[in-house]
Amino acid sequence: MSQTFSIKRIDWIMLGTILSLITLSILFIYSAQFKSEVEQGDNYIKQFIFALMGLAAYSGLVWLDYKWIARFSISIYIGAIFLLLLVFLFPSLNGAHRWIPLPGFTLQPSELGKIGAIIALSAYLSVPGRDTEEWKTFFTCCAIVGLPFLLIAAEPDLSTSLILAPVTLSIMLYMNVQRKLLLIGLVAVILFAIIICFWIVNEKPPEGEPKSSKWAVLPPLPLLADYQKGRIKVFLTKDHDLADTGWNKLQSQIAVASGGIHGKGYLKGSQNILGFLPRTVAPTDFIFCVVAEETGFMGGLFFIFLYTILLGRCIRSSLRARDEFGRLMALGISVMLFCHVFINIAMTIGKLPITGLPLPLMSYGGSFMVSTMIALGLVQSVYVRRESR
Repeated sequence: MSQTFSIKRIDWIMLGTILSLITLSILFIYSAQFKSEVEQGDNYIKQFIFALMGLAAYSGLVWLDYKWIARFSISIYIGAIFLLLLVFLFPSLNGAHRWIPLPGFTLQPSELGKIGAIIALSAYLSVPGRDTEEWKTFFTCCAIVGLPFLLIAAEPDLSTSLILAPVTLSIMLYMNVQRKLLLIGLVAVILFAIIICFWIVNEKPPEGEPKSSKWAVLPPLPLLADYQKGRIKVFLTKDHDLADTGWNKLQSQIAVASGGIHGKGYLKGSQNILGFLPRTVAPTDFIFCVVAEETGFMGGLFFIFLYTILLGRCIRSSLRARDEFGRLMALGISVMLFCHVFINIAMTIGKLPITGLPLPLMSYGGSFMVSTMIALGLVQSVYVRRESR
């Protein structure tokens, strides 16, 4: 039976953590573009507006019974696929078809595509009587997620599309969907990734460029763009291309390390202010570098603590859900957010290759802020209508 909205049932700890991260996001985006006391960008103002839009969407979804989302899951999925196809009709930007230009801002459909895939997969598997041991169920799940995965990867935005892999794996494992086949597929993907990395490192370089290894004799790999292969080479070979592809990685590690224990102080991060950490990426993918340089190890630890609380409350919402759809949707969103946080922070300290994955609620960007708030609004809606104990 559907429950009506009650403000008393809201997870106020989750909401407080969200508001704290948004507030800190605006402060550090201001810092990321700070040049002097009279000269700075206006991205922090735009981020404030994006946050208000996200909070409006969040509030609406908390009020709405999430079971309505299940009823319209097919329509939501089709709409997400439509947007992912529509993006290819617009001119490319920096060699990629990732954005739809709208008055005043640009829409990035891949962010909504991830949520649409989670909703559709959760709705499909939560149907009463669904036989998760059937091969048909396994391949249908793969098709549901595979279509947005391929469309996002074709933009190209491989890092965003790959987020769908652990999300799908988590949901299917929980529902006991062909676990043996999932294990075989996981091993195959890991072996494939190892082969790809070996090939990239041992590609024969263009004439006049140094080899990344003494076995660099393989022909160029056609599956990935040059910038994607460059990021992997930078990660796997310490001295590859530090002046170009590896510059962001080098400067982000310097920024994080130079913060020390307590940091240099707000608006006093030299790597950022002096432009060593490029201003084009400092407020977006590398916002954690700005935080770590200015607040140090203790500040970075505090941010990780906030994300731990947020993710813990999301998992708690999944565990307390009244039905399977709410449980699966909250689980998928939890895994999605965890992957963003883990990968973004790991890449800034050099433990993973540089990717284009932003930090939830912190990185500058309208589509990502609003889509993250939509995802969290769905989780909060599940929690508000949780089982009573």
